[in-house]
Amino acid sequence: MSNYRKRVILSLMTLSLIATCLPAYAQAGSGTVVGDNSTVRSEANLNASAIQTIPIGTKVSINGSDNDFLYVEVSGKNLSGWIHQDLVSLKESAKKQEVYKGIVTASTLNIRSGPSTGSSLQGQLRIGNELQVIGESDEWFQIVDERSIKGWVHGDYISIIPNLPSAYVNTEQVSIYTERKDSSGILKHLQKHDVVYIKDYKSGWYSVITESEVEGWVKRNDLTLIINGNAPTSRGGSRGNIAGIVSTTEKYLGTPYRYAATGPNQFDCSGFVYYILHEYYGDMLRQNNINLPRSSRYMATVGTAVGRDQLEIGDLVFFNNGSSSRINHVGIYIGSNNFIHASSGANMSVIISSLNADNYRRRYSTARRLF
Repeated sequence: MSNYRKRVILSLMTLSLIATCLPAYAQAGSGTVVGDNSTVRSEANLNASAIQTIPIGTKVSINGSDNDFLYVEVSGKNLSGWIHQDLVSLKESAKKQEVYKGIVTASTLNIRSGPSTGSSLQGQLRIGNELQVIGESDEWFQIVDERSIKGWVHGDYISIIPNLPSAYVNTEQVSIYTERKDSSGILKHLQKHDVVYIKDYKSGWYSVITESEVEGWVKRNDLTLIINGNAPTSRGGSRGNIAGIVSTTEKYLGTPYRYAATGPNQFDCSGFVYYILHEYYGDMLRQNNINLPRSSRYMATVGTAVGRDQLEIGDLVFFNNGSSSRINHVGIYIGSNNFIHASSGANMSVIISSLNADNYRRRYSTARRLF
């Protein structure tokens, strides 16, 4: 068990002596804006009207929360409103009542009514689903998932992560430094697509911590924030950041497969990709003059071809039928050699699969990058 996980358990034990469940609106404290030109909105959703954008490094007071949004007041200005939580790094004073984040690591994870396998089934989670950890009993964690289902899951099948804004490395290799200067000591090298958690921002540098608890400084331009809202968003809150496609597509896990269906309640493989890109990235398709075909065979003719060793989140991956080079399947790459797709196999639903699985490794044909 990692030191971070041990600290989470100790913190949860302490919190359980104070309250069994903490209301979202109880949150108060201060924080630092870590997204470029972050949007303050009139309501707690991404479609609400924008009041104003505020620059990275802005100090804010936090006076409440609602789902994924924080109600903030900007220090020294007559400005208040809602901002996405992944654009603000909270100070310790704002975390006294914090819950912790977890990510499901099993392909399917049962939610139980109590901390035992004999407890009744409350629901299920899929690999990659995020949840809030609010309690602990022996090897079990009490959680609340994105659908507000509350229950218990076994701790062996979730990864505890810091409750901080996250970002991925957007260049081939970067370093975590001991101080905010290139001449300082190097603590760790990071590779493209590695994820870190942001504690603060100062003068062009992010203060970060990794899952292995390495803490230091990374240059701002080497990281791209990951926003887990209901639609893909950039650091400024627009619908332009392809990194958000992971959380967006995962909302459709388990949606049934049906030939020729284009969603949102049923999909075939190309129908799923077509729906996601048109529904969430239609503006980007138009801005890049991309006329996305409906079939997987013709989808493979748009964008730029990329090698398998150069795959980035959001790339389209294509497969042949196994007996010829003819393309008949497509999915969306989501990192770590995984892709999400509408499968006509045994699952007959939207699932996450590994490119290294024998069936897909043999049938892998090509990949295309649209943006």
